[in-house]
Amino acid sequence: MNNPKSMKTENKGQWMIWAIVILVLMNVATIITVVHSRNQLAGNGPMQESDKGMSESASMQYSGRFFRDSLGLSMDQMKKFSRFNPGFRQSVMAINRDMSEKRHEMLIEMAKIECDTNRLNVLSDSIGFLHARLKKQTYLYYINFKNICNQQQQKKLEQLFGEMFNTDMQMGMNRSGPRGGRRMGWRINE
Repeated sequence: MNNPKSMKTENKGQWMIWAIVILVLMNVATIITVVHSRNQLAGNGPMQESDKGMSESASMQYSGRFFRDSLGLSMDQMKKFSRFNPGFRQSVMAINRDMSEKRHEMLIEMAKIECDTNRLNVLSDSIGFLHARLKKQTYLYYINFKNICNQQQQKKLEQLFGEMFNTDMQMGMNRSGPRGGRRMGWRINE
């Protein structure tokens, strides 16, 4: 006759073996996921080819030619525009590049097995600061632009910037558009 104690011990042993097998499989799956994520992050630089294409199309849409044609700017207005536009473009490109690098650093830190939340906080704050700088550069650009326009052009300029602001807001809320709803900021080129 079988001893009830030995059967309980056998059942416990089998359950323990199955529990260990399941834990091992879960650990292997986790390691594979982490390695795969790291490999993907390592291959994704701050600006990928698709980002460059979007940047170029945004640059074309809001280029000096776009504003000249949309607002009917005169040669004199274009000369004034060319005084403040290059500085704005350079500043915005630098800010966008810095934000992209900070986001990339954040992704790398988050993918680590033991991520440093203090570092993530610093990176988040840095991105917020850069975003605020971008918005300040944008309103200064708008004010400079408005100052060279007549009243009719100012109304059209307000409409153009309103469309840009609405696009930014809609992309953030709907999670559609480039990079899952996140925009790198405005890329306005002459």
